[in-house]
Amino acid sequence: MDQEDRQGAGGQGESPPEGSQGEDVTAEKPAHEEDNPIQEGNEGSDTNEEGNSNPVFTEIPPSQNTQESPVTASPEPAPPGTPVRTFYELSGTPPMAPGLAMKHRVFKEEPPKIVYLTIDDGPSENTVHILDILKQEEVNATFFVIGTQVERYPELLKKAYEQGNAIGNHTYSHNYSEIYQSPEAFVANLKKNEELIYKLIGVRPKVIRTPGGTHGNFHISYYNAVDAQDYLVYDWNVSTGDASAPLVPAETLIKNVKEQAPGRDRIILLMHDAPGKWTTVDALPKIIRFLKEQGYEFGVLSPEVAPILFPGGFYS
Repeated sequence: MDQEDRQGAGGQGESPPEGSQGEDVTAEKPAHEEDNPIQEGNEGSDTNEEGNSNPVFTEIPPSQNTQESPVTASPEPAPPGTPVRTFYELSGTPPMAPGLAMKHRVFKEEPPKIVYLTIDDGPSENTVHILDILKQEEVNATFFVIGTQVERYPELLKKAYEQGNAIGNHTYSHNYSEIYQSPEAFVANLKKNEELIYKLIGVRPKVIRTPGGTHGNFHISYYNAVDAQDYLVYDWNVSTGDASAPLVPAETLIKNVKEQAPGRDRIILLMHDAPGKWTTVDALPKIIRFLKEQGYEFGVLSPEVAPILFPGGFYS
């Protein structure tokens, strides 16, 4: 991946403020982190209401909603069968959802088969092993990082970026009761993480993932608030399922990908770099090799890449 693509992932590739390059911002673990462990997202697939593959959106079958969000995290989920509403168009035509004020965007052409590995909730003690695997397999990923974890492992964030991976924003706290108080609170949490990342690597990530995914968590005003700040939201359409339990066997994670990937030419794959997710590390080489065998090319997310979003994931 060239430098232009990675600067695109960050939105702005300017140098950090003088005196901040290489700055160690390691901080003590925030008190709320003990009381509010990292909360993980739901898994889904990507068929529309007719059952056809959709390159942008993902349907979430109830059988695959394996992660429950805390009651403070979301409004009542949309009922099954909620019609797909177009937020982003691959053709670049304007959004059509009533009340949605998202910008007109045109996204880049992609190879016939493309997969974007996305790794949430780090950095952690597992990150160094994940980076070794990515380097060995000669692929890159997008790391959606949490600010409290960045403070604990600043050097791993820098190493991930220097190795050619993209960095995305997964909020500073990942604390549902904080971030889903209001659109303003959500954006403020993103901004806090953005500044932290900028001090370390000199880019301001504009690709974001919402804790728990957008389904059930995002009022339409949240989309408008993040769009006003030039953020782009990315859900997923294939998941390892490593968020469905504290520790899922590596064989199960591999099986989940092998079952969900066939028939999809465009994949955003969800996995986690949270503390203790060592089976994800064990499964990663086999997942990458399987996807290579299926003919996928590997890419990283940037504002030029069309998002995949869960339909019905907003509330007007």
